[in-house]
Amino acid sequence: MNTKEKPNRYEIVAGPNKDVLFDACKYAYNKHAHVAVDFVVAIGYTMPRTNHGYACIQMQISDIKICGIEHEDGSGESFNLHGYCKANLDSFGTTKAVRKPYRFKAYYNARTRKGSITFIE
Repeated sequence: MNTKEKPNRYEIVAGPNKDVLFDACKYAYNKHAHVAVDFVVAIGYTMPRTNHGYACIQMQISDIKICGIEHEDGSGESFNLHGYCKANLDSFGTTKAVRKPYRFKAYYNARTRKGSITFIE
């Protein structure tokens, strides 16, 4: 089987609350309503994370559309998300803002606002 799937996994360091996630999923295909979803995805750090004062280098990501939400466990705070977005996976060290469309799947904890995201071409 020949597949073009090339997973690229990154850390989500900040994101929306649970209400925004469910509203975004509810209106994902509505032409008149748009719910903005923003994830801060780390592609690197300015210094090792063990040093005090490190900063996150953010990935350029936009147009996030959440098409599916699954409960990951029984806590009501952990979710598996599925959807589409535009991202620049090569934005580390470049000045060009070229964003390509990707399908994504993510694990996200709405209480801690952290998780991981995998981009699939």
